[in-house]
Amino acid sequence: MRYIILILSAAVIAAVFYLVSISGGEEQNKEDIEFIEAVSSRAVSANIMLINATETASYISYSGGQSGAIILKKSNRYYALTALHGIPAGPESYNTKIIVLGYDQPAYTEADEYTGLNEFYAQFPVADIEYYDDAYDLAVISFQSDNDYLELPIASGPPGYNEPVAVIGNPGQGERNTVVAGRITNKKPVLFRDKASGAQYNIIQNSAKTSGGFSGGAVLNRNLELVGIHLGALVNIFHQFRTSCAMPSDSILVFLAAWEKS
Repeated sequence: MRYIILILSAAVIAAVFYLVSISGGEEQNKEDIEFIEAVSSRAVSANIMLINATETASYISYSGGQSGAIILKKSNRYYALTALHGIPAGPESYNTKIIVLGYDQPAYTEADEYTGLNEFYAQFPVADIEYYDDAYDLAVISFQSDNDYLELPIASGPPGYNEPVAVIGNPGQGERNTVVAGRITNKKPVLFRDKASGAQYNIIQNSAKTSGGFSGGAVLNRNLELVGIHLGALVNIFHQFRTSCAMPSDSILVFLAAWEKS
């Protein structure tokens, strides 16, 4: 399990990312509702769900799933960004496969007909991990599909303070392709630090109320450009939602440039 530390101020030693489940939420205003409707109708087909299938000597276990955002297509192979902390990488991946479900493909709990888990998930493509970096908590995965999915354009820079954003994710418990809206809440850069490498990068925070299944999902601006990849939600000591956190698009572009050179 990887832990991520946010340096918020000198008075705060550390705050830990919790992937918490938030039910309900504040009422959305008209502007947010229109934004959510636009994302739901025009961009949600870029959202994928990732299920970890871990095989042991006697059975295969399946994770609850996280999200991913399609950014590129070559022939019938799609490439997507996701959060690294929710998928197996390196030595830990030897007995685990990442199963990919498109936005229009039901998870097991949504299936119309009953079938065994192994048989059900065998019908979906398995992802390849193309590139990852713990310092960014990001991974590029690829999978083959003949279905027509959207490729999200990546914004050249992150959104500014109080700008609206929408997050797409799969919060679980039968919920898929959920879109929540909020606004950028940090006025100053907030540092993301990877304990293993010591590298530090700025992240963005926003008020969109998210839960665990949103990890790896797209954060979009009003132009439906990718301005971030959702990493997690920050909560207080009572496990009450405080803010959502994402790796911003400028850092994503640096990460992708490193992938191209690798």
